[in-house]
Amino acid sequence: MRRTLLPVAALALVAALSGCVTINTPADDPDPAASAQPTGSTVSVNDETADPDDPAPSAVPDTSGAPATLRALTCAQLKTAVLGNGSERYNGYPEPIPLVDGMWSGEDGTVVHIQQPCAIGDLTGDDAADALVPVLMDGGGTGKFWQIVMYGNIDGKPVYVTMVDIGDRTPVESVSIKSRRATVVYLTRPEDASSAEVAVRRTAVYELSGSRLVEISHTDAPYTP
Repeated sequence: MRRTLLPVAALALVAALSGCVTINTPADDPDPAASAQPTGSTVSVNDETADPDDPAPSAVPDTSGAPATLRALTCAQLKTAVLGNGSERYNGYPEPIPLVDGMWSGEDGTVVHIQQPCAIGDLTGDDAADALVPVLMDGGGTGKFWQIVMYGNIDGKPVYVTMVDIGDRTPVESVSIKSRRATVVYLTRPEDASSAEVAVRRTAVYELSGSRLVEISHTDAPYTP
């Protein structure tokens, strides 16, 4: 009987002791890289947090600082322009002459008319189209003086620059602007002519020098009225 109880007691003692003490050993990490990965509860924070109030980036370039297209002058604008300015007088008048519907009348009976045709183009080299227009000054007698007036383009508005005197009773047939030069075709007389009638068609080329239109060449052809 004693031989039977002794092994049973020993087994019971071993079972009790094994239930009281548990020794855990760290398990080998099968994949060190996997242990470095964030768990499902990890929050990732970017260095630059997006502001929901900031506008979304656009692929369209910003052209707010780009120069606007320069508006060309028109012949219609010249009908209400001014002849002369503070530094460049028109035909000796001390004050600028305001045009109304392309005309001005002075107290001395002089009448100034803008004539056709008008030419639009760049004469100053700033890519803003200027204007060139014939002007007829009628003093009331036999003299009818033709001139070529240039207007510069300042913010899309005509500003008087200068005038070229063509002569007495020398009607202008055409004006044009190309490559920063003005070409004027008008009728005139030979230098030694005794007749008052025009007999020459002159094609004169002008170029702006400072604030003056300077003739750089001309050609003459016979003209029969």
